Amino acid sequence: MDLQNIQDQLNAEFSKPDTRIIFWFDDKGEYEDEVSEIQLDNAKLHILDGTNWFYSKWLLNESDTEGKYLVYAPFSKPSDAENPLADMYFYSIPYYTDRISQMSQELGIDNKFKEHLAQYSNFWKNKNRIEKFKELGIDHFNVETIDIGLVAVLTDVKTPNFEEIIKQLILNDHEAYMKALEDNGIIEKFWELCKKYFGYQSENPKVEDLAACMLITYASVALKDTLPEVLESYVLKKKNDVVVFVRNLMDNILYQENYDILAEKVDKTLRVTSRIQDAITKGENKAKDQSAQLLDVVNCDAFRGLDNILINWMLDQLNDEILDAQIDGMNIAQIAEQRMAKSCHFGEVYKNEYQAIKYAYQLMKNISLLEISSDLKTIAADYQKHTYLIDSYYRWFYNAYDQMEEAELFANVRERIENMYSYIYLQKITPKWNEALMGSNVADTGLKKQEDFYRNYLKSYEGNNRVIVIISDALRYECAKELLEKLEWDEKCTPKMECMLGELPSVTAVGMASLLPHKELAVDEKLNVAVDGQPCGDLNARDKILKSQNENNVALAFDEVIHANRTKVREMLQGKNIVYIYHNQIDARGDKPASENEVFHACAEAIEEIHRLIHRLTVCISAPKFFITADHGFLYKRDKLQEFDKVAYNKEMCKYSNKRFLLTVEEMGGAGVKSRTREYVKNCYITTPIGTDIFKTPGGGQNYVHGGSSLQEMLVPVIELTTNTKSVAYDYVNVVLTSSNRKVTNLITYFDFIQTEKVTDTMKARSLVAYFTTEDGEKISFDVPIVANSREDAPEKRSFHEKFTLKSREYKYGDKYYLVLADANDEKNILQQYEFMIDIAFVDDFGF
Repeated sequence: MDLQNIQDQLNAEFSKPDTRIIFWFDDKGEYEDEVSEIQLDNAKLHILDGTNWFYSKWLLNESDTEGKYLVYAPFSKPSDAENPLADMYFYSIPYYTDRISQMSQELGIDNKFKEHLAQYSNFWKNKNRIEKFKELGIDHFNVETIDIGLVAVLTDVKTPNFEEIIKQLILNDHEAYMKALEDNGIIEKFWELCKKYFGYQSENPKVEDLAACMLITYASVALKDTLPEVLESYVLKKKNDVVVFVRNLMDNILYQENYDILAEKVDKTLRVTSRIQDAITKGENKAKDQSAQLLDVVNCDAFRGLDNILINWMLDQLNDEILDAQIDGMNIAQIAEQRMAKSCHFGEVYKNEYQAIKYAYQLMKNISLLEISSDLKTIAADYQKHTYLIDSYYRWFYNAYDQMEEAELFANVRERIENMYSYIYLQKITPKWNEALMGSNVADTGLKKQEDFYRNYLKSYEGNNRVIVIISDALRYECAKELLEKLEWDEKCTPKMECMLGELPSVTAVGMASLLPHKELAVDEKLNVAVDGQPCGDLNARDKILKSQNENNVALAFDEVIHANRTKVREMLQGKNIVYIYHNQIDARGDKPASENEVFHACAEAIEEIHRLIHRLTVCISAPKFFITADHGFLYKRDKLQEFDKVAYNKEMCKYSNKRFLLTVEEMGGAGVKSRTREYVKNCYITTPIGTDIFKTPGGGQNYVHGGSSLQEMLVPVIELTTNTKSVAYDYVNVVLTSSNRKVTNLITYFDFIQTEKVTDTMKARSLVAYFTTEDGEKISFDVPIVANSREDAPEKRSFHEKFTLKSREYKYGDKYYLVLADANDEKNILQQYEFMIDIAFVDDFGF
């Protein structure tokens, strides 16, 4: 572009009648290689080479006295005494330009910066670099913006932003970039910019040192004097600008992986977390006790090693059963929750560890406070209200534990969890339940009976609207509770849940039969089950029994429905009345010795599959009413049973044996077992262990069992679900600022917010980010994430206290600044905006 500009200028001058010769002394020889490319309309090019003076004089004065010439010399104009063409020069037209002048003219850079631009002559020799500089789109040129632009081009950054340049250098291989800065004479300017923007200066500045200083500075804000003294020299003065920079780095999905690599390198090099761990363990910090130091660690997320410190501490408390241990009023579960929050950088990395800790604590705490009534009805009611959570905590602990890549650290806690669950909780609640659960007392449970399921829930739908019954094999009560909560979040679903008392023995054959319409249920001594004299052991038999009630009833398999396309689903269910859909995920895995330890994973899959089926049917057909239930529950313990957990029995008395029940011809006496009669079991007693033991029977599979009379096996869930197939009007919860102060006087400041409504089926949760901006929209703080998902009724439980860190910069009194609340998934969607005044003195170094 500059050559074209020169060509136009020269041709314009030669077009004048009085112009015959133009002398161009290019003192730096910048256009020596390109001058021959200039296309002159009515003139010729003649090049001086320092030896052809007299030939040139002859050519211009004797040989061609009429022709127009551009006389180009790739050197400075000699003195008149040394210039044989001096006389001609004085009556000709002089021309001078240089690449800097041409480039600045083309880019719109004021001529007053020419001297500054000339410092980087090597940079401007490269056309590609000039084009990249132009593409930066700098809209205002001064010394700083020019320097930043040059550095941006040399570091392959496409925006003239110094923070973006630093990101490029500290997160990637920077050696080639730094050499480019050195070769183009801008390395000193770069380090001056580092000092201005972040307060970094060193006698021997290095990118690695800059990166370490920035991460240590960020960490120091939370760690305070928990930061080891030996690292204090790494803390930069412009803390706020560093905090904002590092936080934005950590929160940006494009840079997170590289940040993690950098943080690990800095931590290993400077031994940051190991020094902190030593100080906490050995009590080396005289200024703070261990609890205060741990609080600082809880508030810092710069290095993943800090999570290891917290995890080790929490595991120590759990191993010693110190369940009242707290940090700043937070118990172990609350600390784990805080570290898993979106605002904590390594929360996702350690999600499984923190979840395992959280549920281990909740299980241990609940068991330590557990009191079991001797009243059957109270036991059943308490289990439905809160005791079931112990089974959920146990399951959720193992779900997290099984996903850890390295679970050895949790070995002792796992063993303690196993012992507390198996030998305290189950051995405490199961015998009391069994002692109270005698034949005459069954009605005292306050529960409906499973054998009355059809009559209680479905009879009224016969011949009326379609109702869909999903029967999930071994979906025990606590799993159904999790499914219930999932359905409650769905704006098209209105669920409610009850509980039935399952039949004995609590096995698939009996449970599935009792859920069918029937007048009489019959179980023989070989566990063959009949409904009104009809077999019911497979899908076809159950379909036949349903159709005997109404020809429009049908029994289907889950896989058959979920894998069918919409047309096929409509064909299967068109005109149907009562539809039974059989789902088998949990029992299918648990009943096989090779996969019984996958049963908790199967529970999670079952919950997801049932929810997906409901959604699919609601979309494909008119399905306003569902019932979700099970045939039985189960018991699961991770550790293999010992011999003392197995009950011996008289095989001669036994007609049918199973690990959790026997069918015996006589009532069995002796400690540890109960024999009961049921009308539907002909000529046999159902004998079960009083506790959670198993009978000594051949065959594999001991961890996952059912058939007995524990709460986990016998309490069968029933979810009644009403769906709205029409479009449901729903909205998102709102978050507003509750702090009344609209003036900021410190670069670190706190504000309070509240989620104005609780989350319901028609009010959805939402994720937001909060940040400060100038009136022009420039961000001056890092994003603060706010997850508004509370279902609490009390407003004070839906509040947020958030910390904001502003950049160190000039804040003019009277200028407008804004606290912005935006949708985290679309920051262009501004939800709230509050005008603020910022009045801060000494912001360069002392903004705290």
